[in-house]
Amino acid sequence: MIEWMIYTKIHELKNNGLRKTQVARRLNINRETVSTYWDMSPSEYAAKEAASKKRKKKADEYKEFVLECLTKYPDMSAAQIYDWIKERTCLETLDFQKRAFRSYVQAIREEYDIKKPVSSRQYEAVEELPMGQQAQVDMGEISLETTTGRKRKVYCFVMVLAHSRYKFILWQERPFTTDTFKTAHMKAFEFYGGRPREIVYDQDKILAVSENHGDIIYTEDFQSYVDEVKFEVFLCHGADPESKGKIENVVKYAKHGFAKHRIFSDIDSFNADCIAWLERTGNAEEHGTTKKIPAEVFTLEKEYLTPVSNHSFCAATESITYQVRKDNIVLYKGNRYRVPKGTYCPGKKVYMVVENETISITDSLTGEIYATHPLCHDKGKLIGQKRVERDKSKTLLEQERLIQELFENDELVQPFLEHIHEAKPRYYRDQLGVIRRLFEEWNADAVKRGLRYCTEKELYSASDLKSSIIYLEQVLSDKQKTKKNTRPVLPEKYRGNHVEVRDLSVYENAMERSAANG
Repeated sequence: MIEWMIYTKIHELKNNGLRKTQVARRLNINRETVSTYWDMSPSEYAAKEAASKKRKKKADEYKEFVLECLTKYPDMSAAQIYDWIKERTCLETLDFQKRAFRSYVQAIREEYDIKKPVSSRQYEAVEELPMGQQAQVDMGEISLETTTGRKRKVYCFVMVLAHSRYKFILWQERPFTTDTFKTAHMKAFEFYGGRPREIVYDQDKILAVSENHGDIIYTEDFQSYVDEVKFEVFLCHGADPESKGKIENVVKYAKHGFAKHRIFSDIDSFNADCIAWLERTGNAEEHGTTKKIPAEVFTLEKEYLTPVSNHSFCAATESITYQVRKDNIVLYKGNRYRVPKGTYCPGKKVYMVVENETISITDSLTGEIYATHPLCHDKGKLIGQKRVERDKSKTLLEQERLIQELFENDELVQPFLEHIHEAKPRYYRDQLGVIRRLFEEWNADAVKRGLRYCTEKELYSASDLKSSIIYLEQVLSDKQKTKKNTRPVLPEKYRGNHVEVRDLSVYENAMERSAANG
């Protein structure tokens, strides 16, 4: 239909006396296209169209799949279908280009009258920035169909480097909190191998995220994290497109290019599929504005990023909490993991932290480790031996007194404990247990340094104390390495030389000659 309109328009302008170049300019098409139709009669055009429909196209082997996608998801883009074909065939490249495939999909839409819903949004161009200067962050959400046929909402954190357009995306099943927001940053920095000098946030969405049920994200706690990692924060307003721009499209790209129409099974495989998509498509294809491939530009930009310690200043958490059952069992991926008898209480939540081939069960609020087990890859197993009941024989006063003694009655201890008791009265006993075990992991001086740091920063929890100790020990270790590496080194030509040892008489004779010569 579109080609027929072009054909008729060319002949209309030709009959009005315009030349080929003028027609091409007027219709904004290639001059060769004008030449193709210039002397073609209507019957010849009809024969050409008939032959074209009979000619087999390279993408025809996927026609049923394309038609199935468009029928089920009319708003699905040709780019996403193209990526799904690559994903399902495990092919790095297809026999046809994406541009040709767009035309192929459009032809199928016209043949089967499958219209694509139209939506429009306005953007403004933004100035290109130097390498390593800036990243932009935003979040979004999308509802997906699960393997059981139900709807499940998932939430994404997106960071994009402004220069290279190299993207990082992290998904989770709960709205972002301050802790998971910080964790997402650390995973992004680990993904990039460093951090940029500044990060831009949409103020409206970070201070009160519309797609996050109004949860407050940019808090004093996050500010302390920013101070530790030392990147600049730039907050822009919703009506300031010149200061953001890039990220607006990336959130849409993540939701509609990757997530939309996918069947959700679990968050781990969903994140793994997303990283594979970034490698295959999101960071591997030419960017529409820069006309460069983000992955190739990133190989240069990563040299301009500032290294970040692997330690995250926030408490280690996972995006999903698990319920402790009445029989002191936690269900995880088809298996039952034991926790000590007495761990259960109504509403008790834990994180399942997997590292290598072990899994640690930690309290979602206090960070206390209840149990560590080998990771089981089977199904239906009961993991862990029966454990003795948690020690409740000691009163809170006895535990407080013991901790005072461990800190050698430091004057900062009592106010620190009082703040914890006020903030977490229900978990106060667990908090004391975590603090007591810190002295088993580190020497007393390290724990005291952590206490002073927490008091200065107004951080009042056992997990904050533990994180502070780890952080300060890392800083101390880095300083020692720097000091060791900055010792002056002799030039190569002087290495291995020995100072000649002379007899004292040589110096005495020299002094006598000097005196005699006046």
